[in-house]
Amino acid sequence: MNWKRSVFVLAAVNAVVLILAAVWLLQPSPPVKRPERLDVEGASFTVYSKKAHLNAVINDYLAEKTKDHPLRYDVWLADRVYVSSEIPIFGRNVELVVSFVPKVVKGGNVELVEPVISLGDWKLPVTYVLRYLQKHAPLPDEVIIDPGRARIYVALHEIRFGNGYQVAAKKIDLAADEIVFTLTIPTNRPR
Repeated sequence: MNWKRSVFVLAAVNAVVLILAAVWLLQPSPPVKRPERLDVEGASFTVYSKKAHLNAVINDYLAEKTKDHPLRYDVWLADRVYVSSEIPIFGRNVELVVSFVPKVVKGGNVELVEPVISLGDWKLPVTYVLRYLQKHAPLPDEVIIDPGRARIYVALHEIRFGNGYQVAAKKIDLAADEIVFTLTIPTNRPR
């Protein structure tokens, strides 16, 4: 009869773990606030790029911004924008992949919409995973996760690259491998 008791105890422990995970995932998200636009005065150039070149720039920027955080992730552009990371579940790492369709919005910023999320072989509910990422992913301040609208907002106008360079998206057509943005180089830098 001890094996029956053990089965019931194991079932109870599994139920408690699932309930705690559900409660944790269902906690409300903090309100999403878009940053103010900070325009840079300077010389502007239109830049045409390919996915491979932009992949290198994005991952170099993210590596620098997240170098001291234990959770690592990769971003790449293919038919969609993909974000991949490994998260520990029951003592082993499982791949979490989130993909989005990029959309250029007002001010040259980008919204990542129509998310598809998988954990290993399982498709996951978008809102729950976006809440998890919002709480635990080491994101730059310019990347805002909005679980309520199932999107990620990338405030390109807030990102400053070396020497204060600023970018604004004009067109993102991943199927045609066409990415167009404006690069502004500040002319009022202190010398």
